[in-house]
Amino acid sequence: MKAYMLVKFKSDADLDKAKHALEEPGVEGIDLIMGPYDAVVTVQVDDLAALGELATRVRRCPGIRESVTCPVLG
Repeated sequence: MKAYMLVKFKSDADLDKAKHALEEPGVEGIDLIMGPYDAVVTVQVDDLAALGELATRVRRCPGIRESVTCPVLG
């Protein structure tokens, strides 16, 4: 199952450390972006349960303020 996670960093986050913290198993890519979110994280996992677990781990990473997980349909 492929998904995108939209991530906001804390204002005082060290971007290199926050980006490194996102390197969890299942994360395929991280793109820093401009706009309401700071990064788009591309993930690939086996199923919805694994996606939920990964989303929880990402939200707990140092420097992460919030995230929104968007599963890809089809």
